Amino acid sequence: MIPRTEWELQVHELLSGLVAGVTTLSLYQPDHPRSQTLLDALLRRLETLLAEDGELPIVLLSDDLFVKGRPFTRLSRPAETFLRRMRRRRIEHVTFRRGVQRAHIQAFLLDLAKADDSPPLSQDTIQVGRVEFSEGGGGPDAESGGAGKARFGLVRDRVTVIAESFRAILGGRPPAFSDLDGLVHYLLGELQAEKHPFSLVAAWEGEERWPAVHAHNTSCLALALATRAGFSPSAAVEIGLAAIFHDVGKLFWPDELLQQEFELGGKELELILDHPRDGLSLMLTWGHQLPPVALVACFEHHMYYAGGGYPRLANVRRPHPASSLVAVADAYSTLHTASRERLVIPAETADAWLAERAGTHFDPHWCAALGEIVGTQRAG
Repeated sequence: MIPRTEWELQVHELLSGLVAGVTTLSLYQPDHPRSQTLLDALLRRLETLLAEDGELPIVLLSDDLFVKGRPFTRLSRPAETFLRRMRRRRIEHVTFRRGVQRAHIQAFLLDLAKADDSPPLSQDTIQVGRVEFSEGGGGPDAESGGAGKARFGLVRDRVTVIAESFRAILGGRPPAFSDLDGLVHYLLGELQAEKHPFSLVAAWEGEERWPAVHAHNTSCLALALATRAGFSPSAAVEIGLAAIFHDVGKLFWPDELLQQEFELGGKELELILDHPRDGLSLMLTWGHQLPPVALVACFEHHMYYAGGGYPRLANVRRPHPASSLVAVADAYSTLHTASRERLVIPAETADAWLAERAGTHFDPHWCAALGEIVGTQRAG
């Protein structure tokens, strides 16, 4: 494939220049005329691309390189080369910001050209790194206090907050990030106060409300697992937000498809397989409003612990631990709430179904942790 739009062509030329820049600066000194010409061209290209939005995020996820939310691996041959260089240096995202200078580009390329595998350093206008949990401390914010109880104390109100954000997404608007952050902080506060997660989950409210109910319940269980594992409050909140958005790629499915979700085949199955990639592409258009683990969990929550699942990857690998956690919470939420209502698997209990797949489809450690949580609920 070749770039089709002017913007795609500019990104293609930027990636070509970055790849060429690494090679050039590994052969010539930065003050060599060839190096200077290449750096000047890269600076002009970046200034053009950053003129409108001020940021240009490049994200590596599995076998795809996404530029500003659009997959480029199959669109531009230099994208494949730049992806390999990022993977070799253990880089998962690079974000160029308005105000970038030639010295910043030069330092970035020199870092990439080093013979060792150490990751490049971030600068003010070029952020480089891996997808990790935030290190910030602190517990739930003010929403977990009196204001949070007034707003989020009723499970139906919590589901409504999520449903309203999902409606905004369907209308082409971003979700209410601050509201959802407050909701997750409230749930975490309740769990830290030793509320059992099953006292917080929502019951079946019908097909129309199912996406929001499922997101809410998956977040409850994911937060419970993160708390049980000893995650810091900030890391637990990131997991809770990731769980809310893990199935955002399904929001644009037609109603009749959602109602048949458990019995699909043929062309409909392809929509199932595509929804993690569709969700990631959508979330990348929201900038840096969500933590990186939310993007990773959305993309990977149907990848199997022992390999396989979907999206189908050229190189099979194990998903990120955050994705594995959300996957277990996602499956149990569906089995506990929707399957009980729809009687999809009446001969099995949800925990038995999950236990059978521990170690193959799901991380056995997260399955065991959830089993302990379920056990305390039944004992209570």
